[in-house]
Amino acid sequence: MKFRIYKALARGVLLETIRRKDLWVVAILGFLIMVAAGGLGLYGMQGLESFAKDLAVSVLGLFTTILAVMNSSRLLPEEIKQRTLYPLLARPISRMDLLIGKYLGAVLATWIAFAILSITTALALVIFGVHFELIMVQYLFAKMLGLAVLCAVTLSFSLYLTPAAAATLSFILAFGSTMIIRALVLANDGASPATAWLFKGINAFIPQYGLFDFGGRVANIGWAPVPLWVLGSLVVYAAVYSAASLAVAWVGFRKKAI
Repeated sequence: MKFRIYKALARGVLLETIRRKDLWVVAILGFLIMVAAGGLGLYGMQGLESFAKDLAVSVLGLFTTILAVMNSSRLLPEEIKQRTLYPLLARPISRMDLLIGKYLGAVLATWIAFAILSITTALALVIFGVHFELIMVQYLFAKMLGLAVLCAVTLSFSLYLTPAAAATLSFILAFGSTMIIRALVLANDGASPATAWLFKGINAFIPQYGLFDFGGRVANIGWAPVPLWVLGSLVVYAAVYSAASLAVAWVGFRKKAI
């Protein structure tokens, strides 16, 4: 029964994403990537393989992050503002069911967009003789995990902040978490034992999006694959952090007057 509820809610999110033309924009971006790769290929790719792969993973990460944040930050606020939430809650659906279904829909829409861009980018590079190692498959898998965490965090923010503020904070963490974490590590190294715990606590609280980014490895030729235990650890981290974010979101959603 729960599966049918989640499936219907996720399908609704996906259809709404298609209605807003979000996936069409991604498809157009994929076409532009093919055109740009064709222009680059006219001058030959000899010696540019690493640059091309680095550019490819950067484009993938940028556009899918934007889509994940923008989609997740407006899901529930728009439902509440437009009062379309009432028919859903009038059915035998709890707020937790609604939250999980919306989250799964946001993740599904983001993964589909990521797949579209990944396929078009890979085809464009393969046509011009750029080869990929196993690490590329691992990059795609890890990136999908990171996007799932990003959707959960953004959805949680949207129930405590305005959609614009939730999106802004999510973008700051998505693109600046590595820099923030590095600053916290440096601050912890120079802190006294009495205050070091504070920096460690903040570091543990911040989503570690950099763990899911293997882009630097993908860009280099001949890099060994990531050990399977590392991928397993990422799966566990993504599941735990996403569940914790949804739990925080549920607390805010439960208290929100509708």
